[in-house]
Amino acid sequence: MNLGPRLQRVAAFVPEGSRLGDIGTDHAYLPIFLWENHKIIKAVAVDVHEGPYRSACSAIASRGLQSVIDVRYGDGLKPIQAGEVDALTLAGMGGNTMLEIFAVRPDVMSQVNELILQPQGAEGKVRLTLLQGGWRMKREEYVAEEGRIYGVMHFSRREGYALAELQCKMQKWLDQVGAVSDDSQLSESILTQWIWEWGPLALEDPGEELKVLILEQIKTFRRTIHEMQKSSQEKVQKRIQEYTTSIKVVEELVKCLFPSV
Repeated sequence: MNLGPRLQRVAAFVPEGSRLGDIGTDHAYLPIFLWENHKIIKAVAVDVHEGPYRSACSAIASRGLQSVIDVRYGDGLKPIQAGEVDALTLAGMGGNTMLEIFAVRPDVMSQVNELILQPQGAEGKVRLTLLQGGWRMKREEYVAEEGRIYGVMHFSRREGYALAELQCKMQKWLDQVGAVSDDSQLSESILTQWIWEWGPLALEDPGEELKVLILEQIKTFRRTIHEMQKSSQEKVQKRIQEYTTSIKVVEELVKCLFPSV
């Protein structure tokens, strides 16, 4: 079983010996790969859509893995029993959807020790919500696949950085970037938002993928300002000022992260 770069990174984060719940399994490629590489001892593969569910069943049956990978049709964690899995992988779905899935089954979540997530949207909300709920961030990395960049996060009950520790790391960036406008409170608020969005651990060891992501965000800010300048409404002009400050803040962060840019 060959995986693309995105799922390879997810697989690399799964602790050896896990009892895995793969939510939104699609074709069940991830649990198959993990079993064939001796990283998991069993898996429950769940999908809410009938087509992917049937594809997963076929893929598991073709390899004779029905005794170790149980494919179930259902929504999120609903088909899983409490204590049945100790690690969860969720990849390729919105961050808000992930948080909703977790909230529905607190009994299952209380028995899970590891979360490996690849959210598409609301990344900052995912980080903060889980950290505020007592999870620790173990690591996070970015990976490119087919012209897109994806962030993969690993949260753990026992290992990694707690919220307060990450806030201390964040203070370093707040101090380095400093105020870039007359409104220092606004500058700090913008920088804090984007640190959580891109990930405090990813900023500690920034790679090329993160640089591309940040530079693309600056371009997005500029395109937005260009469109807004067509309006003379006062509230729109205020938003333009906020976006202009955002560009200044993020550009200063880029200078700190990538001095050669």
